[in-house]
Amino acid sequence: MTRSLILISLLLMTNIAFAQSELARMPQGSPECEELVKTLELPEHYCECKENSHEFHFPMEMDIQDTMWFDATVDELRQGMSAYWFSDCSVTLEVYPFCTSKIPIFSITAGPNQMRDIDAAFINQKLEEMGEMAQALLQQLVPKIRVLPLGGTGRVYCYPYDQGPESKCDDPLPLRPWMTYVCDKEENVYKMEYSLLPSQKRSFIRWKQQKNLPAEIWLTLDSCNGEEVGRAIVTDSLHVYQPDSAMMQKTRQEQRSLWLHVKHEPDMVGRIFWYNNPKYAEPLEGVSEKTCLGKTYTYNLRTYASDTTFVDTLWYNRDTLQTMEMHFEFTQPQTKYDTIYVEANELRRGYLYAPANAIVFTYGDTIIEIVKPETCTKRFQLTIKDMSGYDSVEAGDPRAYKQIQNGQLFIIIDDRRYNVLGQQTKNHIN
Repeated sequence: MTRSLILISLLLMTNIAFAQSELARMPQGSPECEELVKTLELPEHYCECKENSHEFHFPMEMDIQDTMWFDATVDELRQGMSAYWFSDCSVTLEVYPFCTSKIPIFSITAGPNQMRDIDAAFINQKLEEMGEMAQALLQQLVPKIRVLPLGGTGRVYCYPYDQGPESKCDDPLPLRPWMTYVCDKEENVYKMEYSLLPSQKRSFIRWKQQKNLPAEIWLTLDSCNGEEVGRAIVTDSLHVYQPDSAMMQKTRQEQRSLWLHVKHEPDMVGRIFWYNNPKYAEPLEGVSEKTCLGKTYTYNLRTYASDTTFVDTLWYNRDTLQTMEMHFEFTQPQTKYDTIYVEANELRRGYLYAPANAIVFTYGDTIIEIVKPETCTKRFQLTIKDMSGYDSVEAGDPRAYKQIQNGQLFIIIDDRRYNVLGQQTKNHIN
């Protein structure tokens, strides 16, 4: 690529202007054009490039049946490019500074049903490598883009980098295994044909986002608004969504379609991939950690704060996954007991229990938890008694006391926890 750029720069700074002026006077599309091309030892594509170029603008969507040439601008090229190719054959896209150029500035080849990205940084770097004089000339000229299908026809979509065609319910793009789809819209919908669904093994859908921001994905049957048959929040680029394999196989057998919905926050860009029949790399060494309640562990882009034991499935490479056993244990804090005597007047105003920095207003037992980020949780059972004496409680009677946890008030009776409406909660005191 560097050698190509050097040759282009030399061509720009020497006799390219003369060649352009001479060839401009040629009768295009005539035998004379072909003869003069041979005489001046110009590339064979000159006459076709000069005569049959079409105007290029982002976005471009069209059917390609044979080699086609387009006139672009440097400003458009500087945006980068995301090129989609829907076909059974491959396609090559080349960018030349002139029709007389024998070597492209850069080129990309996409296989059947593939997408290729060229980011703006790469293109700007290549243009800068050509030197200031070459860049000044390019600003006055119109670069040429050649789209060359290799042995077939297809449909091409060209968008600036990090953009892609909108795929909606009334006009969905076909979702192809192994193909990359840019999701720059808040919601996109793709159609999965039954013939492409796995017949035996599993499949997975991967969401890729530069900052590992999440996306919501779900599957519907037969149509965009059909029965929902799968849903997941893909939290990051490392974890994948694996649809139910029995459902996928049944859908294929019944020759029904699936529709993939992808939704994320606005002003965010990600990419979606679909792979069938995944491979599995050697499992990673498992992790087993134990700490106090209140602290957290972060592994594989996820944070854990409660007892957890499971096998994590991670994206490894292309169509390959990897597993890892995870075990986290968080020990409960030991309850500290404290009994204090408070006069009624003081309690009505709110009594400040300094060790927990908590204010209480009633007599009896109160569970207070102190929760701070990445700090072991502290738990107190505070008993407040009236200075005038004690309440009489018979042995065996249920003992009720209050609990304040994360600013919420609960009532504890025989280790069962109730909210202020009298509804029992799932959690209980250990």
